[in-house]
Amino acid sequence: MKASLLRPPFTATHADCPYMSGFSFFTFVTGFGDQGVILPFAAAVAIALAASGARHEAMIWCGAISVALAGTLVAKIFFLPCGHLIPVLDIRSPSGHTAAAIAAYGGFAVLWARLSHHNLMRIGFISAALAAGFAIAASRVAIGAHTTPEVLLGGLIGISAPAILAGIEPPAGEPRPRPTLLLLLIPLALVLLLHGAALPVEGIIDGFSMRLMALLGICV
Repeated sequence: MKASLLRPPFTATHADCPYMSGFSFFTFVTGFGDQGVILPFAAAVAIALAASGARHEAMIWCGAISVALAGTLVAKIFFLPCGHLIPVLDIRSPSGHTAAAIAAYGGFAVLWARLSHHNLMRIGFISAALAAGFAIAASRVAIGAHTTPEVLLGGLIGISAPAILAGIEPPAGEPRPRPTLLLLLIPLALVLLLHGAALPVEGIIDGFSMRLMALLGICV
């Protein structure tokens, strides 16, 4: 692999990202999109749905989130070693925070908007999800973790989960959970509790993708 054509493995430093030095609004917001928060949140939603008797809804939820996360993984595996071959795109690593946040929070909003019988609640869920997704995406650019094209690609991948949840109907006889305050607050409380938890997946994916492409003789 021609080192001169490659950007170094992705790392965000205090020198490169002034907003990361100490606490800032952007570092606080971006923490809500980390896998250490998103994965437990997604699991909590699935458990809450299954516990309420809506097992089919829980399966759809798990499938939708899995599609978005798998899509993000595939995109990273390609772009981390091969993105330099398409410099016009300015994509080194699609934003996993953006993809995961839009998938999980957007999917959660779509799910509960469908279960709710009140238009104001539907509007509230969707509006909150849009605001959260946009804020997390903007924070990734603000702290220098990603370029705008990387965030946009992450957003496109992440929106697959809400789209799946909006498009698939459960069987007619499947009991639907009521959007009770308890089922709503448990996953959201978990998000607040775990905020700041981080999983170092970027370095693992980076190393794996480089080894895989070297083995296949691609992007060298």
